[in-house]
Amino acid sequence: MIELLIFEIIFPLVLVGLLIIIFISGLFKKRPKKDLMSLDEFIKDWLKDHGQEHKIDVQFEKMKKDPAGLIYMPLTYKGAKWLIKCGLSPNKVSWITLILSFFIFYGVIMLSKGHTLDLFSEQPWYGSWFIGLAYLVLLTGFLDGIDGSIARLLDIQSKSGAWLDNIIDRISDILLLICLIPTNFLIFSEYGLDFTWIVWTNIFLIFIYEYMRARHEGLGLHKTKPFVGERITRILVMFTFFMIYGISSHLVLITNLINPAATKMWTFSHTETMKWNMLIFQICLLLIMIYSSIGLAKYSYKQLKNMDKTNRG
Repeated sequence: MIELLIFEIIFPLVLVGLLIIIFISGLFKKRPKKDLMSLDEFIKDWLKDHGQEHKIDVQFEKMKKDPAGLIYMPLTYKGAKWLIKCGLSPNKVSWITLILSFFIFYGVIMLSKGHTLDLFSEQPWYGSWFIGLAYLVLLTGFLDGIDGSIARLLDIQSKSGAWLDNIIDRISDILLLICLIPTNFLIFSEYGLDFTWIVWTNIFLIFIYEYMRARHEGLGLHKTKPFVGERITRILVMFTFFMIYGISSHLVLITNLINPAATKMWTFSHTETMKWNMLIFQICLLLIMIYSSIGLAKYSYKQLKNMDKTNRG
């Protein structure tokens, strides 16, 4: 009983309190008066830091036409400028990302209680909240880019800040997946099957992927090649499947409020969504991480072998 009280009531209140403290601390911080770089300068500076300085103009024109340049970079740029006005430092934004990840962890576990309740009356009240969780997942993804953007705009990039950001990212990766373990989303009792092992496998692959990238940079290979398994992709995959679950539940909820008898029209679609949605989510993530881990391993090993030959020569 005490454990439930601590987790269900005290835990989220502590998280809210921490967020309030962080934002209040920003109100008393002196705002920087320096002129900030333009969006184009911001993107070019980002490309330089990612090993594209030798062909920066070509990569810049290419990025302006893809989703990263059209959506992600402008959003992180504008978000960073707004948070700078709020007096928030890159490290504080990283801590906010971690706190929001704990909120998602808490939310998934709490809302999973409705997964096994009545399909057309009780479950939709719980399931609809996954729409909010989906947007919270998306927000953590953008904040992950914004903390680095603040450092870039203020020219205060540091090794300690990069270290803290990477540690928080890995903790967040764990929280966003391990929250599915204590739920019934991946347990098919009617078939006697438990697929929670896929979650552990995905956590393992994400750590292998991120470790390989960090290790090859530590060995002096600063030239990088992005793969589909990057963190923003993982965030978008989670956002998509949380939204599917939430929207399906919300449609049933609205239908039940208007005309309870009409909920039967959702019998097949909502039942199948509830049964398979989270499993398909984990399988998709598994395939993405297997493909990306193999691709990164081949790329890194090839580049490091070339470095070995150059050093010998």
